[in-house]
Amino acid sequence: MNKSVRNSNYELLRIVAMFYIILFHVILHGKVMENSFGTVSALALFIKCITIVHVNSFILITGYFQCKSSFKFSKVWRLVNASLFYKILVLLILIPLGVITLNYLQIIKEVSFFNIRQYWFIKTYIFLYFLTPFINKLINNMSKGEFTKLLLTLFVILSLIPYLVGMEEFDNNGLNLYNMVFMYLIGAYLRFYPLDKSYLFKKCSKQLFQVILISICIMCIIFNVSILFTSYVCRDLNLIFRDIYIRVSSGYWYYSNPFVVIQSVAFFALFGTFNLKSKFINKVSSLTLGIYLLHDNMYMSQNLYDFLGVKGKPIYSSRFILYILGVTILIFVVCALVEWLRQIIFKFIYNRKISKKIRDKYNNWIHTLKFTSY
Repeated sequence: MNKSVRNSNYELLRIVAMFYIILFHVILHGKVMENSFGTVSALALFIKCITIVHVNSFILITGYFQCKSSFKFSKVWRLVNASLFYKILVLLILIPLGVITLNYLQIIKEVSFFNIRQYWFIKTYIFLYFLTPFINKLINNMSKGEFTKLLLTLFVILSLIPYLVGMEEFDNNGLNLYNMVFMYLIGAYLRFYPLDKSYLFKKCSKQLFQVILISICIMCIIFNVSILFTSYVCRDLNLIFRDIYIRVSSGYWYYSNPFVVIQSVAFFALFGTFNLKSKFINKVSSLTLGIYLLHDNMYMSQNLYDFLGVKGKPIYSSRFILYILGVTILIFVVCALVEWLRQIIFKFIYNRKISKKIRDKYNNWIHTLKFTSY
């Protein structure tokens, strides 16, 4: 394989997953379901159930690649620096425009390294990344049978039981570190033991395997939506299972939902069947972090959907779904262009002599702390 072009199939998955994230956020933060009726509300629900694989997809990709890679502090700093850049950029845009009002103390707090209020995914991802050297050691010392049993056990504890029971002891909506660890392990498992080489699918042609994966995704979406609607009807009819019905109706969009987990794995495996090598796809994929950081900034998110005319008005026409898709594309493209400019600026700074001296001193200091033994 040409090493200059890295697995464009999974880079395409990053792009699709980021598009899904934006579309999901437009519906969620734009309160489309709350303000829509009939067909529009149903379509928005189906879109949420289709796109809900977005976060799990990113972690599956991380597990797939990082399970055979070493820990690098530079990756952590890239995440931190990009996050800080977009925090400052948003404040520089919105404060002069009068969209938000902050005093000097609040501004300092917002751009502080220790401010972890924003970007739940980034901070949790960094915690996961610090755990990866230890997780990888565990993986490399397990047989296939042990690995399989571990995943099945975690699926029951972290996915199935929370979906059916919930409560304080088993509550898991997937927005946390242990669900990320679970998805990381699944991604790593698929790297060591590819799904298309498994006993169930090894005799399938590529085309049949793809049809099976697409069918699994569709079935998971149908089951998820059907159970949701059934729970709405039955929770007031059957008092014995009322708590389960209430739990299921609130958990249809959880990343830990068992149907979402299975759908995410099938969705990930589907992209693994593609044979793509594209520098353009890889370049666009490299912009996805910035797209997320800009559009989902706390202050940006609070004002963006009002500005774009998504939020705050009754929705009756099904054509509004097309408008939502247009808004999603617009956000993706604009944020991608901003991230492209940021990368050019950061690359220019990175190549300066003073930057190299600072990096050399930092790397020497890290080496003395023996963190490189990761």
